[in-house]
Amino acid sequence: MGKINVEKLDPNPEFDLYLYLKVSGAAKVEQAQCNLCLQHWDAFKEYLKGYRFSAPGARRGVVLFFLEPVVEGMVEEAWARSPSEGFALHNLAVSMVMGAAAQCVPEIEAGACAPLPTPDRDLKRRLERLGLVWNDAGSVSVQYAVMTHDPYAGGCAMCHLRASCPKSEV
Repeated sequence: MGKINVEKLDPNPEFDLYLYLKVSGAAKVEQAQCNLCLQHWDAFKEYLKGYRFSAPGARRGVVLFFLEPVVEGMVEEAWARSPSEGFALHNLAVSMVMGAAAQCVPEIEAGACAPLPTPDRDLKRRLERLGLVWNDAGSVSVQYAVMTHDPYAGGCAMCHLRASCPKSEV
């Protein structure tokens, strides 16, 4: 990517019950669980961050959406209280970052996948400036994050995880 511009985004996804059900693998959700999710949505959203990285003047780039580590703590506390509550809030956090990414790159929703780019040295440095560390296995140092191409690019053939992904068609 070379020199990189960083644009701070203002993600504001709405709670999407369909996405939540898809993430959780459930066919339905009880009202109490739905209420729990709605109660935590705004609290989680305070910690939702979004950035777009691109070369100067380039139309193509990479977007990153993540929840700050405080959300991981909130989910862990929920697991300690009740496994079902922990599972619900874990799925809520995943739904939030996926929803934010789909809001920015709508093709994600259609394909239910956000191909992960392999960051170059410059992008890794930009991630480090945000307090994040890239792991060559294909993740950053926070539990809830989505990084993908913007605009949408290529699916499985463009994904860093293509060799290990169960959905891979490569």
